[in-house]
This record gives sequence, C-alpha cells and structure tokens, in this order.
Amino acid sequence: MANIFTKEFLISSYDLNPKGQARLTTMANFFQEVAYHHASELGLGYDDMKSRKTTWVLSRMRIHMKRYPVWNDRIKLETWPSGAERLFALRDFRVLDSKGEVIGMASTAWLIIDLDTHRLIRPKEILDQFQMIVHDVKMFEKSLDKIAIPGETERLNQHTVAFSDLDIVGHVNNVKYMEWCIDATTSAVNAEQEIRELEINFNHEALFGDRIGISGYKHASGEHYFLATREEDGLEIISARLKRE
Repeated sequence: MANIFTKEFLISSYDLNPKGQARLTTMANFFQEVAYHHASELGLGYDDMKSRKTTWVLSRMRIHMKRYPVWNDRIKLETWPSGAERLFALRDFRVLDSKGEVIGMASTAWLIIDLDTHRLIRPKEILDQFQMIVHDVKMFEKSLDKIAIPGETERLNQHTVAFSDLDIVGHVNNVKYMEWCIDATTSAVNAEQEIRELEINFNHEALFGDRIGISGYKHASGEHYFLATREEDGLEIISARLKRE
C-alpha cells in the first residue's frame, strides 16, 4: 500500500462559481473525499474505525489555492498522512493541473474519538505501525495552530441548521461552515476577488435546528476572521480566517 494516494477529478458545471472557476468549497470537498478513500485503503476508513468503536473528526484545516481550475479541467489530487502532533493525526494534500503544476495545497489535523466514552485517543495508541504509513512532507512550514481572533468581532449573520447542512453522522458538514463564512463577507465589492486562503478550526459540533450566530472581524491586512457560536448557550462552534486577493 502506497503512502501517497492519487485521484483525478473532472471539474463539472456544478462545481463552478460565477467566474467559471471551481469554488474553494469544491476543493475542500475533493480533499475530504480523497482523505476518505486513502484512509479506507490503509484500513483506517469510516467502517474500519467504527468496528473499533472509534471515529475520525476533522479538527483543523488550511487551504491555499494559487490558481483555481475551470470547467472541464482535469486535476489530480495527492494526499498522504504527514505525521502526528500531540493528539492530532496530520494529513496533507496537493492539487496538480494537467501539466503537473501545483496549483493548490492543503493541510488537515484529525482527532480520533472513542465512540463509547468520547475520549480523545492519541494516534499511536490505536494505529498499528503508524510511522510506517507516514510520508513526512508538509505543504506548510507553520503548524495548524488554534486561530486567535486579533480584534473584537461584530455580528454578520445568523443561520439555523437545516437538514441539507448535515453529513453522514448527522452533524453539520465541515464544508457548510466554510460556506457560511464566505457568504457572510461576500458582496458586490469583493465578489470578483479570489479567495486565496482559508483556515478553519472545528471546535464543537452543530446539530439540526441549532441557531448559529456568525460574527467577524476585518484585520488591517484585509484578512477576515470569523467566529460561529451556538446562540442557545454561546458555545464556540468554529473559528476561521479568510484571505482574498
């Protein structure tokens, strides 16, 4: 079993934004899809983990796109486990165009949770020969740290979790949170700007019917920061950072 997994994608019409480019959230869906397939190939997929009464939870993600593919482009995604830090199992990705040029990259940090006790499990406690599947190449020099909001946020939007937001385990799909942040700060003024980078921390789960308040802070650098909190109890669901160019 190779420690680098490769899958090709064809960019379809439903993947596109109004500029005719693949959405950043399209790319995020691709990253999670190839992560699932590679984990299954390694014997660490959804069903494999469930048989051990454990599951993967995506905790942190950073995406940087140098250029977005367009309709009918064929792209190649590569992914590999890139190590472990404390409780996190790390996985990196790169996106290549038809000429083999890297046009995007991502890094993710995953937690393993015991389904019975909800205890966090260190990757090396459960994954036999973990180091043997690691390809020690990281797409970013800096680790995926906790996102700190550098100023006071203001209310941007409110969303009630709908059925269409939910994933296979009944929680809000990770990409939906990204959509909420992007929508909260996209206007006629900046709609033509490309989202160059998005970094997000998934801190707690949101469920069907939850009312989520989205607040934001725009830094002097132009970067947008976000907090999404559950209105019933103020629990922080996600924090995020978005950069446009």
